Amino acid sequence: MSRGRGARASISRSVMHGLVGWGCLLSVAAGVVVTRLHTAEANRAPLPVMTASLSADQYREWASFPDYHKMVPVLMYHSIGGKASYLTVSRKLFAEQMRALKVAGFHTLTIRQYAHFVKHGYRGLPSRPILLTFDDGREDAYRAANGLLEAYGFHVTDLVVPAWVTGHPHFSLSWSQLQQMAQTSTWSVQLHFGYGREQISYNQDGDTGAAFAYQQYFPAEDGMPGHEETFAQYQKRIANNMQWGERQLEQHVPGYKPWSMAIPESDYGQAGTNDPRIPPFVLGWLDRHFPVVFGGDYLDKAMGRRFQIAGRYSPRLSYRMSIGPLDTLPVLHCRLMDYLRHVAIWKEYGCQRLVGLPPSTLAVIHAPIHPRTAVSIGPPPPPTLRPVHRLGAQINPRAIHGQRVIIGSRPGWRVVIRATPGTSSAGTPPQHG
Repeated sequence: MSRGRGARASISRSVMHGLVGWGCLLSVAAGVVVTRLHTAEANRAPLPVMTASLSADQYREWASFPDYHKMVPVLMYHSIGGKASYLTVSRKLFAEQMRALKVAGFHTLTIRQYAHFVKHGYRGLPSRPILLTFDDGREDAYRAANGLLEAYGFHVTDLVVPAWVTGHPHFSLSWSQLQQMAQTSTWSVQLHFGYGREQISYNQDGDTGAAFAYQQYFPAEDGMPGHEETFAQYQKRIANNMQWGERQLEQHVPGYKPWSMAIPESDYGQAGTNDPRIPPFVLGWLDRHFPVVFGGDYLDKAMGRRFQIAGRYSPRLSYRMSIGPLDTLPVLHCRLMDYLRHVAIWKEYGCQRLVGLPPSTLAVIHAPIHPRTAVSIGPPPPPTLRPVHRLGAQINPRAIHGQRVIIGSRPGWRVVIRATPGTSSAGTPPQHG
């Protein structure tokens, strides 16, 4: 009897020790998980505010910025403090730019205010109105900019790609971050596009173009010959993409309203397409579904391009100034003044001479196209030159001969050098643009 009680006591002690051991292991594991979650959350939290001061001359220049009416300049940012590229603005430069805008008395609009301006006009807007936009929902931009924007009381519109939220977690903001942003007075979350790459193949040679500008080419597979999608299939692809994106934002972002979208690569086929029906379809469809449709820097201005937006602002497509590493305070001031003075778009990047780069280098990065240099009855045929990867201004202008031409709608987006037959130099954007 005593032996039985002893055996039961021994078993109980063993079970108790086992439970205690498992409890300790679970506690350690939970601690590790919590620590990792806290570390991951800390790595995604906004960075400390970086402030900037202006020199006496800079302060006087920006403090005397003239008042203006009946127009709203729009700035377009991508990366802030991320990996160096022609789309990346350093944290220091961004802080200087925001300080300059504050000194100048600019008032940043919400996307709802801007949509009202587009549809109903200037009445009711504050003095010196300006709209700040960020593309792609980039985490580095949010982390670097949030504290400074809050400190200045600025508003900004972030145009996100819902599929990238989970598809590119180290690049894109998370849903929880977007939800937090949408509940503040600083950020408005809007749609860039739904999913997919911004570049697609449009012919059997593998040439690529903007996803909204071309009918896609599908190579031969499983015994089926290669083929190009029909115009009806293209229309369905674009509509499904945008509608899926809207549904994602409606489900994940409290209070989301579709006030705007930004055309991927700012390219709807105005400079090149394999079906002339594409540009009017894209502009028409988007105009029916969004109060505001954003484009970009439209430098490829040629006489007769009937699908090219003619000015810096149009009710159908809002022009934006892409801001990059060359947009120092003197350059930004120059570009904004050009905007107010209605300086021709094709001359815009003349302001970047103030950076101090040689004119020959600037000619390669941003070759100006005078409206009379080309004539066409519509979008030209798709480019036939094979692209070679280029980042930033890593091109030796002395090694290039022949007429220099930019095609595309973002600064430095694609440079095509027309030289002797069989020779070319071109640049293509990074995957996330």
